[in-house]
Amino acid sequence: MIVMIVALYLLQDLLWPNTARPGTVWEHIWAAGAVVWLGAVIPGILGLCGLLSFRQPEDLDEVPPIDKLVVFRIVTRGTNVEAVSDTIRRCVTEMERSPLFPYLVEVVIEHAVGAEFPQGENIRYLVIDPEYTTPKGSLYKARALQYALEHSDVPDDAWLVHLDEETQPTSSGIKGIAKMIREEEASGRLRVGQGAILYHRDWERHPVLTLADNVRTGDDFARFHFQHRIGRTLFGLHGSYIVVRNDVEKRVGFDFGPDGSITEDAFWALVLMEQGGRARWVEGYLEEQSTRSFSDFVKQRRRWYQGLMKVSLHAPVKLRWRLSIATNTILWTFAPFAMLYTIFHAFFGFEVEPWIRFLANFSFASFTTLYVVGLRANLDEHGITNPVTRMGWTAIQIVGMPVFSAMEAAGVLLAIVKPVAGFHVVQK
Repeated sequence: MIVMIVALYLLQDLLWPNTARPGTVWEHIWAAGAVVWLGAVIPGILGLCGLLSFRQPEDLDEVPPIDKLVVFRIVTRGTNVEAVSDTIRRCVTEMERSPLFPYLVEVVIEHAVGAEFPQGENIRYLVIDPEYTTPKGSLYKARALQYALEHSDVPDDAWLVHLDEETQPTSSGIKGIAKMIREEEASGRLRVGQGAILYHRDWERHPVLTLADNVRTGDDFARFHFQHRIGRTLFGLHGSYIVVRNDVEKRVGFDFGPDGSITEDAFWALVLMEQGGRARWVEGYLEEQSTRSFSDFVKQRRRWYQGLMKVSLHAPVKLRWRLSIATNTILWTFAPFAMLYTIFHAFFGFEVEPWIRFLANFSFASFTTLYVVGLRANLDEHGITNPVTRMGWTAIQIVGMPVFSAMEAAGVLLAIVKPVAGFHVVQK
């Protein structure tokens, strides 16, 4: 981050050595617009705290087995048979390699299962009744999760590991889950856990989109690690890699109505927090894959933004639990305007106040660091060890930052100018 901040100062002095001061009222207004660059200051500071406190686990290979049942719960519409089948097989394969607990793979699916889906003694399918509705009219994944809570025969003291249809466990993730469950059962705290997710699996076919998603892994080690260190879901939860005991999940439920059906995970997390539940970090990784098109990437971000706005406004909890997510989402709103302002500033800019310039450079450097940290983790897990190759990917990651930033900002801008009411499912 320090190197990046210094580089930004040098680059700005080289490309925009503009020391003109604003004179007219409109020029002063335009110059004051530089505050849109500061949207990532608070997330950047919290992320830095998370990065500095993170340590790679050194004892995962020594984790002993546990006797608690663990259920990998996959929610799917059932239309992407290949992705769901691959995830089921990966669960079985990884559990054979690391048999640290008794397990089931429970697939919550919208329609009857055909012969194309894997079968086995550890695989169960829970088909949702098409006539099923919740009292509050929840939709999409929230409806499916509520159906599972009401109709699955999984015992209350079993632990659930929530997976999206393309999220697959790894050996390190299984060991981290076993370690967490052992600690939570021993302490009796029964906290909900979440760890880091990697996105390297489809690297060769979609390198640009994979690079664009490295920020998500970096953010796991940054802001999300920070919130789990303090035990409170300040920024919500990912819908995947949630580790929670069944009776804890049942106590909260997922019936939050239509407003809570876009980002049901964040709704659920806030209700849990208000009821006294707490969170923790889970060591080890799980794997996903990035979207397969630019359009899906942008629409995915639009759904997240719209969903978090609904959480901020409608989550049935006190304001103090919604305030952090609301603040973070409002700051996220600055992203497209900060990018547009940067472009026009190159042609019509004035001297920037030193404190704004420093905080803006800090924000951009922290954002870039997330990409580089995420890139490193994905390179490691993908097995790319050649130093020259790694340096090449790092250079591409940094040079491509304007493109990746524009992709993220496009999702927010689309949510503002063209919001949608539905739940867009990306193709993976």
